[in-house]
Amino acid sequence: MTLNSYYNRYDPAKKYDRTLFLAGRGLQSAELNEMQDYALHNLKGIGDAIFRDGDVIRGGTCVVEPDTGNTTLESGFIYLRGAVREIGFVNFTIPTNATVRIGVWYVESTMTELEDPGLRDPAIGTRNYQEPGAARLKAEISWDFQVDGIAPPAHEGEFYPIYGVENGVLIQHAPPPQFDAVNSALARYDRESNGSYVVTGMDVRYLDKDNNEQVFVINEGKAHVDGFEIELAHSLRVRFAIDPDIQEIDSDPYTFQPAAGGLMDLVLNESPANQILNVDVTVQKTITMTHGSYAGAMDPIPDTAVLEIIQIKQGTTTYVSGTDYKLKSGDVDWSLPGAEPAPGSSYQITYRCRSKITPQNVTEDGFKISGAVDGTLVLVDYSWMMPRYDLITIDATGVVRRIKGLAHPWRPSVPKAPSGQLALAYVYQNWRSAIKPNVFNNAIHAIPMSDIEAMRSSINDLYDLIAQERLRNDANSREPAAKKGVFVDPFFDDDMRDQGINQTAAIVDRELTLPINASISDSGKGTTPWLLPYILEPVLEQLLQTVDMQINPYQAFAPIPAKVAINLNVDRWTEVQTTWSSPITQRFSVLSSPITRQVVVGGGVLSMVSSSTTQNVSIGTQISQITELLSSTSREAAFMRQATQTFELDGFAPGEQLRLVFDGINVEPVSL
Repeated sequence: MTLNSYYNRYDPAKKYDRTLFLAGRGLQSAELNEMQDYALHNLKGIGDAIFRDGDVIRGGTCVVEPDTGNTTLESGFIYLRGAVREIGFVNFTIPTNATVRIGVWYVESTMTELEDPGLRDPAIGTRNYQEPGAARLKAEISWDFQVDGIAPPAHEGEFYPIYGVENGVLIQHAPPPQFDAVNSALARYDRESNGSYVVTGMDVRYLDKDNNEQVFVINEGKAHVDGFEIELAHSLRVRFAIDPDIQEIDSDPYTFQPAAGGLMDLVLNESPANQILNVDVTVQKTITMTHGSYAGAMDPIPDTAVLEIIQIKQGTTTYVSGTDYKLKSGDVDWSLPGAEPAPGSSYQITYRCRSKITPQNVTEDGFKISGAVDGTLVLVDYSWMMPRYDLITIDATGVVRRIKGLAHPWRPSVPKAPSGQLALAYVYQNWRSAIKPNVFNNAIHAIPMSDIEAMRSSINDLYDLIAQERLRNDANSREPAAKKGVFVDPFFDDDMRDQGINQTAAIVDRELTLPINASISDSGKGTTPWLLPYILEPVLEQLLQTVDMQINPYQAFAPIPAKVAINLNVDRWTEVQTTWSSPITQRFSVLSSPITRQVVVGGGVLSMVSSSTTQNVSIGTQISQITELLSSTSREAAFMRQATQTFELDGFAPGEQLRLVFDGINVEPVSL
């Protein structure tokens, strides 16, 4: 404030809340000024909690023509510095190839009775009539724009940006009015629950190349980035520089194999090529040289990097390499003891050397060369543009960026969107002039509730179709039991029988038959083993006999000790629990029942009738054996059956008292 005699001691740091007037004391002009600042400070605190500087409260619509840059801003009301301020209509033209910020200038000025005579005291008939009074602080706002990268012209006041324009396209963040505190809360909720996503549109398309730049178009649409809404009223055209990652390759080897006309169409191993740096080939030349002024002199060859000498000839004389001459340091050495041309005479020499040539018809994939020796090595130094994935993103302020990926000759990496940015599309950069870069729109889209409901209905229909298909497959696989209300059992197995009722019939080979009950007997149980019927036949006989005599008639030896032997009876038994009688009946029916069976295996047919009829067997081309274990369980026996044990006693005298003990337990024999 530059006015003289203006006093204002208001300081928010002192925490004064109001002015208290006391009786008998004079009124200070500073106190009146402080009262206004108290009220304005409190009002600004409430306003800033709801709005932020530059929020459009009403009106203020911005319309930009993308082609011409003609911009129209309607009159309206804008919140700025704690108050809602009115602004008028304006029209101007902005550049269409840059980023432009449209906003308002805020300018303050002081007005006294000198600038505005109406500020003098209008009270007629008073002593102070037409006398100067208090001055006024005037605040004005006006529309204007600034271009990024260009210094704005000198202007009084402070600039507050409101709208952003990218290449002639208006980026509108949120419709007015904007309640900053409410928007922040909603943005936090949206960001934490949904993240960033596209509501409608915002598809990315490649347009063209222009002035060494790639031009992309982002269609109109709406998106939420970091919880804040961004709306594109028109398609947005963005430009990114063509800046491929260059890799240089040194001495890439090729073999010269010319086609008709001596030209070779050389295709590079890596493309597209950025620049051909050097082409090194082997050439063969025939020139005339003059021998030195003395015998054995060395004649220098005018080319460097000489590989070999093919022939040296003078007239009808052909000199032999290694006998008459040799190649030494790129010169012809005549110091060998063989023949040589006369000093000062001329001779023809044919040799091969490495030479750099200029390629013809250079393209992105290769070029044409000629003049090299067939089958020789061609070394090419060149640079090429490696493929790369770029990511196009947009942030909460509507700024579109390109995130460059890591280039690689055959496996470029795909970049990720940084925090606070929404990925719109991936761009595969092949850097070829005739092939457009591939654009893959991968933005996350919000799904409307109607689509979710339709998806839920589709899932239910899918489950229904799967259930019907499973029933149909099951019915087709086992001849459905219920067809048109009639229960039918095809007698494949026992699956369709009631397992809660004791079944007295058996199913064997698709036939319902009476069951065969079987019991299991232990072959080793009892004293007499089970044997098949037999007749003893003598195998070895001794029909002769001799007289006998006592060897020890006086029994002159100690008594033979008694002997006890146990014939261990090992008890083995099997317990069978039968739920269905079909497997047992089938086991017996296969051997004895008159059932005709047909088995088709690999094209063969096996027919078996009863044992009394003729059997016809046609052997197939394949034999298969299937062993199926339905279930197997094992457990410890709760008890053991009693078994009879047999002991043999030998060496006891008749009537001798015996006491048998087995494992510390007295044993009472049944019989002796």
